[in-house]
Amino acid sequence: MKIFKKANCKESFSNWYRFLLVLTLLLCSFPVNAQDKNAMDSIAEALHLQAKNMSKLSTYLQTSKGIYETEEDLWFKAYVLDAQTLFPSALDKILYVQLEREDTDQVVFQEKFEIENGFVDGHIYVHDSLQAGAYRLMAYSSNSFNTKSKEFLGFRKVKIVERISAPPKTSSTLEVDKALKNDSIHFSVFPEGGHLVSGIQSTLGFKAVDSNGLPKEVSADLYENDKKLISFTSTHAGMGSFVFTPNHNKRYYIKLKDTVSHQMFGLPAIKTKGKVLRFLYNSKEESVFMVSQSPSLKREVVYLRFQIRGVVYSIAKTVLHKETIIKIPLKDLPQGIAEVTLFNENLKPIAERLVYVNQDRKLYIKAILDKSEYLTKEQTKLKLKVTDQNGDPIRAHLGLSVYDHIYDNPEDCKTIESHYLLSSQLKGNLYSPNYYFDKKNEDRKQALNLLLLTQGWRRYIWNEQNLKAQKNLEGLYIKDHVEGKLTYLKKRKHSPEQIMVSIHNPLEKNIKLFIALDSLDRFFLNTEHLKLGSKLFIEHFGTDRDRIQVTIKNPFNAINKIKENKQYRYPFVMNTEKERYNESRFNLWASKQERVMLNEVEIKGKKNHVYREKYLGKLDSLAKLEMSTDYVCELNVLNCLDHPINSDSKNPVEGEVYVKTLYLTGGRFVHKRHDDEKYFRTVYLQPYKYPKLTDAYLMERYNLMWTEGYYEKKEFYKPIYDEVEQINGFPDYRNTLYWNPNIITDEKGE
Repeated sequence: MKIFKKANCKESFSNWYRFLLVLTLLLCSFPVNAQDKNAMDSIAEALHLQAKNMSKLSTYLQTSKGIYETEEDLWFKAYVLDAQTLFPSALDKILYVQLEREDTDQVVFQEKFEIENGFVDGHIYVHDSLQAGAYRLMAYSSNSFNTKSKEFLGFRKVKIVERISAPPKTSSTLEVDKALKNDSIHFSVFPEGGHLVSGIQSTLGFKAVDSNGLPKEVSADLYENDKKLISFTSTHAGMGSFVFTPNHNKRYYIKLKDTVSHQMFGLPAIKTKGKVLRFLYNSKEESVFMVSQSPSLKREVVYLRFQIRGVVYSIAKTVLHKETIIKIPLKDLPQGIAEVTLFNENLKPIAERLVYVNQDRKLYIKAILDKSEYLTKEQTKLKLKVTDQNGDPIRAHLGLSVYDHIYDNPEDCKTIESHYLLSSQLKGNLYSPNYYFDKKNEDRKQALNLLLLTQGWRRYIWNEQNLKAQKNLEGLYIKDHVEGKLTYLKKRKHSPEQIMVSIHNPLEKNIKLFIALDSLDRFFLNTEHLKLGSKLFIEHFGTDRDRIQVTIKNPFNAINKIKENKQYRYPFVMNTEKERYNESRFNLWASKQERVMLNEVEIKGKKNHVYREKYLGKLDSLAKLEMSTDYVCELNVLNCLDHPINSDSKNPVEGEVYVKTLYLTGGRFVHKRHDDEKYFRTVYLQPYKYPKLTDAYLMERYNLMWTEGYYEKKEFYKPIYDEVEQINGFPDYRNTLYWNPNIITDEKGE
C-alpha cells in the first residue's frame, strides 16, 4: 500500500500552513511512481478546483444572552473566519446584520457593521414597539453569502419578551410519552460506504424520527426470509447501527417494536458484487479502514482519498484482492469532519464515509473564580486560562457574557464549536449538536460516529458533487462595498464633466474624503468612507445650470431578494433536550404585587413637531438667508420704504412681530409708494415667517444626498459599586451584568 499526501497550494493559505503541507510532502513513507502521482494528482485537483468556487468565509454569531426584554440592548460578537482554515479573515470589511421575525420573515432592523481583522462587536436596541416572539439574528458578508448553499452565514435564534417573571420548567423531548406512541415513525437506513454487497459483512446505520422530524427511540428486528435474524435498538437520538452479511438471494425487512401498527421497512437493493468501505476505529495516531470486494472480482488498484473542508491531506493506493486494511496518519491534521472516498482504478468514486478526527485537538478554556460564594454587589474576580490539547498556553480572542440563567434560550443551542465543526459542514437537520462536544457525555464520540454514518452520500458540504452545484444566483449577490451612481437628469451643452464626489460627516467638520467616478459615473464607498459615521452626506460639484441625481444602491435589497428565492433555506439546528415553556415565563404584565398605580393624569394634544437633522437645520437657515431680500429698519419696520436697506438694517427673525406698511392707490393696496399719486398709508403688525423648505429641496439646492455608514458603536455600561452605593442599596436593573467581546489572552494564555 502506498500513501501519497497531497497539499492544497491555494494562495490564500498562510505561510506556516504552506510550510506544513510542503513538509508533509517530504515525509512520504512510500515511493510514488510518476503514473501513480498523476492519478493521485487528478483525484486531489478535481476537489481543489471545485473548492475554489465555495464561499471563502464562515460567520458565527455570539450574543450576550438568548432572551431579551424590550427596551434593552442586544449585544453581539461576530467571528468571520476562513471556511477552510478556520482562521480570522481580513478578506471582508462589511458585515450586514438583520433582525427578523421568525414567523413572518419581517425585517425589523438592518445595519452595516465594520469587520476588523475578522471580528465584529456591536449592539441592537430592542425597541418596545417590537412584538414578543421568536426572532432570527442574521449576518452576511460578501464572501459568506454568494452561493446557493447558506451554511456559512451567521445565524442565531433569539427571543424577545416584554417581561420575564418566572424560571422555565425543563423536560426532555426525547422521553417517549403515551401521546407519541401512536405517532407514525419515519425510518431510514444507511449502508456504510453507500451500498450493500452480497456476501460481504456490512454495517447498516439507521435513524428514526416522528412526524414532526424529532428523533424517536426505537427497537426493531431484522428479518431474513420472514425469520428473525437480529434484534437491535437505537442508542442515541433515534440513531443506531448493526452488522450483518447480506445475501442477494434472500429477502430482508425491518419490523419496529412497541408501535401500534408494527411498521415494516425494506432494505436498499443488494448488489451481487462490488466493493465495501468500512470504518473500523480512530486512534490518536491514525484512522483505520477496511476495504473489501467480492471474491469473483479481479485484483484491482484502488485509491482512498482523505480530505477535510476541501483540502486533500492524504491519498492511499493499494492493490485490492479480497480485503485490506488501510491506515491514514492523523498527525498534523486539524480537528473536523473528514470525507473518505474510495476510487476504482478508473478514478471513479465508488464508496464514501464521513468520519470525525482529532476531536481532542482544540482549545481548552478554564475559568477560575477567586471565591466560591459572593455577597450581593461584591466584586468578583475571574481568571481565564486557555491552553491547547498538550497543555501549552494559547493566545486567544474570546467573548464573555454574564447573565441570569433565566435568559437562556433553549431553542438556540449553537456554540462556536458545533457551528464551525459540525452544523456548517453537513447538509440537513441537526439535533442537539452540542451533545457531541460535551465532555460530560461519555458516549459522545460513538454518538458522533453514528451521526456521520447516517448522513448518507453527498451530505458533506465539501463533497465534490455538492461543490459543483454551488453556483452564484445570477445577479443576486452582495459586495464588500456600497455602490453609488451620478446621473444627469438635465445637462447644459458646455457644462464640465463631473469626475468625483465628496463624502463627509457633519459632526467631523475637518474630514472630507473625495471619491473618483469611473467611466460609468459610478463611485464606491469602502470601509474608509463608511467608518466616518452613521449618517454621511455625499456632495457632487454640478452647476446650477444642470440637474444631477446621486443615488446609492441599498445592499440589503440584494440580500432580501436572495432570501425570497425559493432556493434559499435557513440552516436548521434544533435542541432535542430543549425546555418546555410555561406561560408564566413570558407574562406580558407584572404580577399584582409588582404593579404601581399612577395618579389620574390629563393628556392634552400637541401639534406635530417635525424633527430635522441638525446639519439640514443649519442648511435650512442658510438657505433662507440667501433667498430672502427682506430687512428690518431701525424703527422695527419690515421692508420700510421710508428707510431703505443700509448698514443699520438687520435680517428678520422667524416668529418676531414687525410693523408692515401698505399703500392704497388707485383702489388697491400695494407695497410700493408712488410719489406722483395720492395714497393712503395703513400700518399693521405681523409675525414674520420664512418660507418652509423641505429636506429634498435643501439637498438639491446644496448638491447633497445622504446615506448610512457603519452603525454607531456603544460601550457596555459597567457601574462601579463603591461603599456608598452598597450602603444605600443602589438598584441594578441590567439583565446582562457583564459583556466583553474583546478579551485577548497573553503569552501565558491568561
